[in-house]
Amino acid sequence: MDHGSSPTKVRKSVVDEDFISNLPEALKDKILCCLPIKEAVGTCLLSRSWRYTWASMTELMFRRADFASGNGNADDDTCRFLKFTDMFLFLHNGPILKFGLNTIENEMVSTGGHLSRWMLMLSRNKIKEIQLWTSIRDSYKIPSCFFSCHELEYVYLRACFFTSLQLPPLSKGFKQLRTLRLEYVSVQGSSLEDLVASCPNLEKLSICRLCSKSNINIRSTKLKMLTIEGRFIHLNLHAPYLTSVWIGLELKSDTDGALTARCNFNLSPFIASLSDVETIRFHGQILEPRLFNRLTEISLEINLGNLKQANFALSLFQHAPNLRLVKLKFISRNSVVPTVHFWESLNRDVCLFQNVDVVSLFNFTGSFAELAFLKLLLEDAPVLRKVRISDKGLDKDVLKNLLMMRRASRDAEILIL
Repeated sequence: MDHGSSPTKVRKSVVDEDFISNLPEALKDKILCCLPIKEAVGTCLLSRSWRYTWASMTELMFRRADFASGNGNADDDTCRFLKFTDMFLFLHNGPILKFGLNTIENEMVSTGGHLSRWMLMLSRNKIKEIQLWTSIRDSYKIPSCFFSCHELEYVYLRACFFTSLQLPPLSKGFKQLRTLRLEYVSVQGSSLEDLVASCPNLEKLSICRLCSKSNINIRSTKLKMLTIEGRFIHLNLHAPYLTSVWIGLELKSDTDGALTARCNFNLSPFIASLSDVETIRFHGQILEPRLFNRLTEISLEINLGNLKQANFALSLFQHAPNLRLVKLKFISRNSVVPTVHFWESLNRDVCLFQNVDVVSLFNFTGSFAELAFLKLLLEDAPVLRKVRISDKGLDKDVLKNLLMMRRASRDAEILIL
């Protein structure tokens, strides 16, 4: 009678069947892309079928930190990192969809001319995503071959600079690019304007730590989300489909030591571009707002004890009838023009906070201006639910008075964080 295969034969048949070697190529690629790049190359020892799998990986991330030997010789580690990256890209066979480089943790790493060479290799491999997390001490000029990566969809560049006339005249642009993020970036002339113009389908643009002595002109018919933070002189914006805007001006010292943040605006097209915006954040004295019918969230860094800034905030509240969420981070400085009784003297015939239901107040000091604003808010917001206050060591009597303030909304509660 046949009682079936023996346990020994069953175990042998399982061992004989090499599941790892028989995995689909697409699954092998996914596995390798989840590993640190050095370990991915190490899989060449698994079996013959894996020997060259690493050479066709579609997503690459090179981290300088992965090459730390622990012997304290950073120069040797950096040399091995650069040689490894050179070798890998030289031997790579097939498309590279995503490329990442991270040298932030090692501030003294200098990619030097390597970036131009690597970018040239990427431009020939149908690259769709590039992320270069480079050290701010390793500022580099964007290689010209970068503009040949026509199939890019996502770009993040750090510590780079653009110069005038850098965009090649015969460049086809980035017709597939949806997201562009720049950090610690310096621009000259119309280079930024030309770059944005070469991305006709750009939807998200983020520029942080911008340094420019030129006018910033941004024209985009598809742009939905915009962040600009840094130092610049003039901003001219034409983006009719924006839904979210964050504009921040870095403070710098005047000759008398006062901190200022100034920027000139071409107001008419700028206001037109913000008419459909839903979320808006400002840092610094920026503009006189008009009517924002779709605006539901406002975030401001503001000194309510300054008459100019108080007028700016009031104007913004007056022209945002559908506002629901307000976030204010208070900045306490000596006011050149004090508010006196600004918030108490307002005409109360028109409700400023008709639809506001949540308010967050940060760095609350209990100053006269801040208390007056809070009193106005509580008495003027009929659907208010929560007021979150992050205080800076308020006196107990002040806290007691806060909690006893009269409120237009029965559901309004004050949370002291």
